Parts: sequence; structure tokens; C-alpha cells
Amino acid sequence: MKLLFVTPPMGNWAPWGDRHLAVNSLHAQVAAFIREKKAADVSVLDCRALGLDDEQMLDEVKRRQPDAVFFGAMIAAAGGAAQLNRFHAAMQGIKEVLPKTITIGGGLMYTAVPQKVMAENPQLDFAIVGVFGDNEYPLWELLEELKKTAPKLGAIRGLAWRDGDEIILNAARPVISNLDELPMPAYDLFPMDKYYGYSVIPNYNEAVTSRGCEGACHFCYEWWLVDPRNPRDFSSHRTRGGRAVADEMELLNKKYGVKALTFMDDDFNSDRQKMVDLVEALEEKKLDMSWFCLSRAQNFIRDADLVPRLRKVGLYQVLIGIDGGTDEEIAEAHKGPMKVGVKELKDLIQFLRKNDISTISTYLNGFWEDDEAKIRQRAKAVDEIDPDIVMIQLLNPIPGSPIYKKAVKESLIEIDNLSLYDLEHCVMPTKHLSRQQLGELTGWAFQSFYGKPGRVDRILNGYSSPYVKMKFLSFKGNAAKYEKGAAEDAVAI
Repeated sequence: MKLLFVTPPMGNWAPWGDRHLAVNSLHAQVAAFIREKKAADVSVLDCRALGLDDEQMLDEVKRRQPDAVFFGAMIAAAGGAAQLNRFHAAMQGIKEVLPKTITIGGGLMYTAVPQKVMAENPQLDFAIVGVFGDNEYPLWELLEELKKTAPKLGAIRGLAWRDGDEIILNAARPVISNLDELPMPAYDLFPMDKYYGYSVIPNYNEAVTSRGCEGACHFCYEWWLVDPRNPRDFSSHRTRGGRAVADEMELLNKKYGVKALTFMDDDFNSDRQKMVDLVEALEEKKLDMSWFCLSRAQNFIRDADLVPRLRKVGLYQVLIGIDGGTDEEIAEAHKGPMKVGVKELKDLIQFLRKNDISTISTYLNGFWEDDEAKIRQRAKAVDEIDPDIVMIQLLNPIPGSPIYKKAVKESLIEIDNLSLYDLEHCVMPTKHLSRQQLGELTGWAFQSFYGKPGRVDRILNGYSSPYVKMKFLSFKGNAAKYEKGAAEDAVAI
């Protein structure tokens, strides 16, 4: 059997520019597992990286003649739920030119609402319901069954499939508890020389080393990677060990020339032992690599003793969510035993800055109770916390999340076009603000933050890593396009 992992032609988040390209981490991890099990001959077609349009994609698929194609992603930052429309359009095209090709979807939203997605897309034959990217075992078992004359699909846990006109959702599958049992991602299948960061950084790529998150915030986009039958899987954080992560970094650096790496884990440094082992391994390996990670503030506060060493082994920037304008709002979002409020966040960012580590902070506008005063208070708090770069996103109620269920129940969502579910567009008003007013206030908050004297100069000249300046200038250059597109409901992905 020949299995082809496809990333179709599609756009990108406007703030990152037109040329932000990285390996599809879900494809890389699952392809490695399927190859190790010898369940199929695997290959990858990354149309974005190769610059192929829809017609060229179909020509390439026809040339390769796969028995099955797999579409999916585990990183919302690649375009959010807006990616799904691109996946399904590509599946439809493949079905038209190669009708017998089996189509499989996995990752974002296929886990959260598999029956809904399949009902709306008859070109989709199977959906993998694998929590947080745990697609490996269901896909392996599916491929083995499909080789049989009379496959027994009902026995495959974590699978949604069609039985005539009926869509069957099989029993849920437990999460993979030990990620170190999985093979190294199959980077050799990808056009590794084509990837580029934020339209300005060559020798760039991304990786994911963990699944789940200890936070499980009620608004989080990761709810679309969670089987609603067992929401506790969200907080079942699992990570590969620090030395295994260092080995992957060494492979990317020495074999594929990656100099700038982004870890897209929601909570990269959740496990202290992982960070201790990672630092020690990287001190031994002495790689020529700079890296950036997404994290939770309380974990960096916990690991303050490691921060100087982390900088020496390449950590140049971190992303920390703020998620509120008052201590109460922040505490609600940052679940955990450690108290983290405006003062703690401010102290952490100053500490990181003293260690030559730049900070990006994100927060959301668009909660139901938001009014002008709340949005201005958030902006004031962020100004006091004083990160280097702020990314203000607009709430997209994610299917499967608690906040989505409330929004649907109360008929709050005004835009049901999945192409606009990219965290850039307003899809619902608040109790006090229209979508337009919300967008205008968010635009004001951006301008207010970057208009503060000295802030931009610090970003451009305050850090030794050139990537801090390069990423900011790219974001600044794309800001106008970002705001204009969001205001006009322009499709970016």
C-alpha cells in the first residue's frame, strides 16, 4: 500500500508574512511510525513548500498513484481551523481524478467533531480521532485492515468511518503515555531546504515534542484536538525526554542545516526534568542553533536557575500567554498551584530580559463580557508587564471547547465560515461590542503598545540574537495587511 501525506496549496497567517514554511509536524511524526511498522510505503507532498498550485498538486498525485492520502495538522498556528477547507477541497480534487483513492483526515477538529466534519464532507472516507496528534496507532490499524478482503473497521479504536450512509464513531482510544517509544520524525521525507521563517529567516524549521497541556484553558484552540468523550486527556501532558529532544535538535542542525528552530508545543517546559536533561545534553553537543519556545510563565519562574544556561545553549526568545487585564482574569486562565498575576509576569519578563532572552506575549479579546473598559484594562496591564512583542488575537470559539458550547447554545456566533477561523478574524460580537467595534479597539491596543517611546528601539537594539529584530520587522511590515484583512473578512489561509 502507498500512503501519501499531503499539505495542499494554502496561505498563511498574515502577521507572519507570505513565506513562513515549516515541516508539518503531524505528518512527520505519523509517517515515521507507519514506516517503522512497515504498514505502507510512505511519502510526503508539501505543496506549500514546493510552490505547487492546485492543478500541479493533482498532477503530482496522479503521477504518484497513492492508494491513500492523509491530510491534517496538529498545530493551530499553521492557520487554525481555516486549514480544513483547504484539506477538503484538495480531497475533492483527488477523488475526481483518482476516484479509488482513500482519503483520511487527522488532527485539528477531526478529533473534536469527527461526525460533523464527515457529514459535511462526503469526500472524506475516514477520520482519525487521536487526542493531541495521537494518530499513529489508529492509522496503523486502519491501513492493516484495508489490506484485507473484509476489513473489520468497527474494532479500530479512535476511528470514524462510513457504513453506507451512516457515520460510525468507534470507541475512544487511550492516549500514548510514553512519547519516547515513538521514532524520530521522518524529516528525510520533506523538502528540508525549502523551509523559511517569518519571510525573513532562512535555515528555519519547527518541531513538537509534547502533547496535551496542564492548563486546559476554557478558550484554548487546542480543544479541537481533544475527544469530547474524555476531556481529561487535555491535561494529560506527555513529553519526550530532554535528551531525546536534544538528539532531534542535533539531527536538524547537523544533517539538515537548521539554524533557527521553533518548538510549537503549547507548554514546552512543563516538565522540569526534561529541561534539566535538555540543558545538560545541549551543553555537551554545542550545536550551532538558536531556538524559541512557547511556554507557561509559572514554569519559567520555577526554573529560574536554568535560565542563564538555557540562553547559553541557544534559547533566544519565549512566548508567554498573558490572557487577562487583572490578577483575577490571569489567575482564571493560568490554572495551577502557583499564583501568577501582573507583578509576577512583569518580574519574569524583566528577569528574562536581563538574561538576553526576548519575550512575546499573547492575549485574546472578544470574550462575551468584554466591553471597552475591559479591553483598555487588558492593554494597560500588558503595557505594565512590558513584553517585547505583543500578539493580540481575536477569540474564535473552538469546536469542542467549553466556550464554544456556550456560544452555540446562546446563538452568539455570527460567522460560520470555517475559512475565517484563524484567530485573526472576529466571528462573534460581545455582550457590549459589535464585531467592528471589537476589531477597532484591538487595533487601538496594538498601536498603543508599540507607540510607547523606547519600546521599538529596545526590540531592534536590545538583544544579541539577530532573530529578535528580524521577526519583529517582519511582523511590523505585515501588520497593515493583517489589520486590513481581518476588518474586511478576507480569507488568509
